[in-house]
Amino acid sequence: MSDRAILAELETIPEGRGDTSLVSPSATVGLWRVLNALRDGWFLEKRLRDVARMIAGDARGRALRPEQMLVALKRDWPKLLDGRRAPDEAVLRTFYERLVTFCIHEFYGPESCAIGICRAG
Repeated sequence: MSDRAILAELETIPEGRGDTSLVSPSATVGLWRVLNALRDGWFLEKRLRDVARMIAGDARGRALRPEQMLVALKRDWPKLLDGRRAPDEAVLRTFYERLVTFCIHEFYGPESCAIGICRAG
């Protein structure tokens, strides 16, 4: 599927309760690509970390606390999978747990430190 087709598909995802989604279109496309690879037998940890970095950056940009980021991600998760061929439930659950772990790590990562005196990530 081309990037143009993927972005056109994103336009059709309904918004929930009138609020905006935490996961940006770019992060959604990245997530779909990692899911497609996972379904085909590949786990692309670096790409999943990149998606988590985007999600954490968006959350920090919206001044969300980490727990708010996780609630928003949980709320958005079904919309992200809607109409996608996903791996089996156990694999998908493990995938989601890794995404959450990476999001937390990225949220607290050294690049998010405002004063420049952060512990190594």
